[in-house]
Amino acid sequence: MDVVDHVSVEVLKARQRAEKNAYVARNLQIIVLALQGWTAPAIAMAVGLTRRVVQDRVYAYNEQGLAALAEQRGAPPRPLLSVEEEAAFRERVEAGPRADDEVCSLRGRDFQRILAEEFGKLRHLSTIYNLLHKLGYSYLQPRPRHQFADPARQQAFIDSLPEQLEQIAREHPGKRLRIYFEDEARFGQQGTITRVWAKTGSRPAAVRQTAYQYLWVLASVCPETGQSAGLLAPRLNARYVNAFLQEFSRTLADEEHAVLLWDGAGFHRSGELQVPANITTVQLPAYSPELNPVENLWHYLKSHHWSNRVYANADALESAAIQAWQRSVLTPELIKTVCSAKIYQSAGIR
Repeated sequence: MDVVDHVSVEVLKARQRAEKNAYVARNLQIIVLALQGWTAPAIAMAVGLTRRVVQDRVYAYNEQGLAALAEQRGAPPRPLLSVEEEAAFRERVEAGPRADDEVCSLRGRDFQRILAEEFGKLRHLSTIYNLLHKLGYSYLQPRPRHQFADPARQQAFIDSLPEQLEQIAREHPGKRLRIYFEDEARFGQQGTITRVWAKTGSRPAAVRQTAYQYLWVLASVCPETGQSAGLLAPRLNARYVNAFLQEFSRTLADEEHAVLLWDGAGFHRSGELQVPANITTVQLPAYSPELNPVENLWHYLKSHHWSNRVYANADALESAAIQAWQRSVLTPELIKTVCSAKIYQSAGIR
């Protein structure tokens, strides 16, 4: 272990011999042995502590000198970062990697280096992860975002949505508005991979099919009630969208009017489109899949039902799609969770 030479080994040994506090004396012994080239496991065996405790004592000594070896048991732990340092560290985390980090994603060892180089805090890797979790961070898979997405336009859409809904309500007096989101996904033999449990350090194998049959799954969901409607289609065009709208229309109660939010695909704007009287469509901003909660449904179905599998033919695809729909999408409580519309909370949509 690397130890900062605050004082000589001889001085430390003398202080250890004169020290009457067993706790401080043992801390001094740890530093003496570390300076003499002992490894952390060897020191841990010699003084009867764990390797992590030994390393933490050495790290504290490196940073604070002899003051770190004093009796501190029972005292509240000192925060690793001051309020100002914590704010700066949060900014560093949320800004993501810089060019000089030379990585595409910051991991534990990167933050260990950042704390040492930019904040002067040399800490064990476990301490880094504890800090990140304490500050409310987790290592998550990002949601894909289109390079041409316009955040300002997306926010403007969200802000204007209540006014649009009020106008639709005025046009359909006596009806209760229900907000639905619609999307389509291609499901086929171009397989996907999802996570599995396996031995730590291993790299498990999973089948990924590369054939070319597929079908389309059309779905609408209401995040508030968890209600859904779906259709399987061999291809995607205005004809099949019309068939879906007709089926969806039949699921609505007589006193309800559906506001269906969907993207600006050509078959959603086709002159052949026939929207039933109890449905009003609202187009989402361009390049904005993150504004459509049904995108989360596709991710859920792939990760829970449609990955690591081989489908022999179109019939097998249809059977798998129906089975997944019955097991997941027909469960309103699950849909309310998976397709939660939190991004629209400011617009009063749940």
